[in-house]
Amino acid sequence: MPLVFSCKEKKEEPVDAIVIEKKSSSHKWFALNKDGYQEVAAPQKAPAVLQKPWTEALRISCMGQANEETPIDMSQDGSPKIFALTNRLGIIVMTQNGVKVFKDPQFFEERTADKLVFMNGSPIYSVYRNSHFNEKISLRQPFRPFLIQFTADSGVYFPILTYENLSLPENSEVNDFCWDGTEWFCSIKNYTESETNFSYLKFRPETALLSISPEKNLIAIQKSTEDEFRKVRSPKDFSAAPKRVQALLKGLPKDFDYYAECKDAGGATARQFIHSKKTDSKSMARAVVQICGTWVAALFEDGTLYLNGALYAKKILNNSKNLAIRLPKLAEGYKYTDFGISGTQLFAAWEQTDFYKSGRSGFLSVNLKPILYKDDE
Repeated sequence: MPLVFSCKEKKEEPVDAIVIEKKSSSHKWFALNKDGYQEVAAPQKAPAVLQKPWTEALRISCMGQANEETPIDMSQDGSPKIFALTNRLGIIVMTQNGVKVFKDPQFFEERTADKLVFMNGSPIYSVYRNSHFNEKISLRQPFRPFLIQFTADSGVYFPILTYENLSLPENSEVNDFCWDGTEWFCSIKNYTESETNFSYLKFRPETALLSISPEKNLIAIQKSTEDEFRKVRSPKDFSAAPKRVQALLKGLPKDFDYYAECKDAGGATARQFIHSKKTDSKSMARAVVQICGTWVAALFEDGTLYLNGALYAKKILNNSKNLAIRLPKLAEGYKYTDFGISGTQLFAAWEQTDFYKSGRSGFLSVNLKPILYKDDE
């Protein structure tokens, strides 16, 4: 039955909607811990943890949706993989038939892991050390990785680009980057005893990035500018968003302010689009969008999920009309942060937040088959 609701309780066009009750048997809650994760009754009932700045906290930094059309991205059961980059722990690989944790203290224990992207089907992420929140950090490190590749088949992590490759001094950190599928752009934070300033560079690998090593520095580095970096990283107007995303969210009120972080399955850095006349995205509602070959979906922080298309190897949903799913409501101080769908299994990251700090964190697992395809044999 058509229902009318939105993530800010504003009026919107009718959309077929499903509400997942808190006591439904279709979902399970999991909380992160130092060894991986554990099942819990609800996020607020997870073991209490000390709140830390998000760069230092155990939390899912981001989730990457594998490309359904590339065999390397598929699990043995045929369902696409989801890679949950988990700060201070490792990568959690999620599939329709199971979840597996790949820990690696060498790269995760003392570094912040963020910004997962894909190259040729391989997950790649960045690591850095945040001296603002950790005064014990020494910038003098014998080995300073920047980009790490994760091989899902073997569960092995290895660096593919270091600070040495980029000819960066000890008193610097790459605090942000963007890969547009062709060229890489980096923002570098430079420390001195009296001040902190920023510089920018860009590079285009002269060979496959995955074959670069500290001994083979085959990249052409160029200086960039703050204006150029802002141009590639700044959110664009929602009118420039992919047509499938615009169609998915067309039912939201015209005066509803939000920004959408759009990820292409198995793709480069997420693109951001603002639906507002404002320029400050921090005060807006946030949606994470996953764009796959057969479906597109958007999850707002309150658990409102919009979906269109056909899940992997399944029929088209709702006669190609948009569908809304209300995930279980979180307690005050908690929010949904990211998601992925493997086959008919939805995984949504959640965390407890207080300004820039994070506390309890974990993920929700929802079996969508009895919800969306209950008429299937």
